Amino acid sequence: MKKILAAAALLSVTACDPYYGQDPYGPQPYPGPAPYPQEPYPGPAPYPPTPYPGQPPCQPTPPECLISASREWTAWINRMPGTGAPTLVVSGKVTTPTGGYQVAFDPRIQIRKGYPAQAFVTLNVAAPTGPATQATVTHEVRWEWPLNQPVGSVIVSCGDKTLADITRIQTAY
Repeated sequence: MKKILAAAALLSVTACDPYYGQDPYGPQPYPGPAPYPQEPYPGPAPYPPTPYPGQPPCQPTPPECLISASREWTAWINRMPGTGAPTLVVSGKVTTPTGGYQVAFDPRIQIRKGYPAQAFVTLNVAAPTGPATQATVTHEVRWEWPLNQPVGSVIVSCGDKTLADITRIQTAY
């Protein structure tokens, strides 16, 4: 009887295992974890990241404005008969720390469309290359740009500085 009971117990245990010794969840779809690296981690990347070789940086820094003061900025539109197309005339005075500086407007103008339109003009300043007087010097600057539309304001800049925001612009007929 003991043999019969042992066989029955063995039969009931094997009858309860429907997987017959296999993994009940089937094959594992994910591999085991990767081992930790044996070498130390590399250091942080340089910041800011270096640009691609052969390419300039995204936005160049504007040159430093070498003037010490500016004043008497005016802008007007020349529509007088006999002068041809209308022109925007901008003039003013700038003071440099010493003599020998060369000051002139950039002949290019930028117009921001809108109402009223804005004109952006740039003043270029070159430092002296040789000996110069050691006294402040005032330079009168003036330039004319062709203009095809009315302008509400003129912004004069030098390097990273805004020298003037001229909003009173008269038209001469």
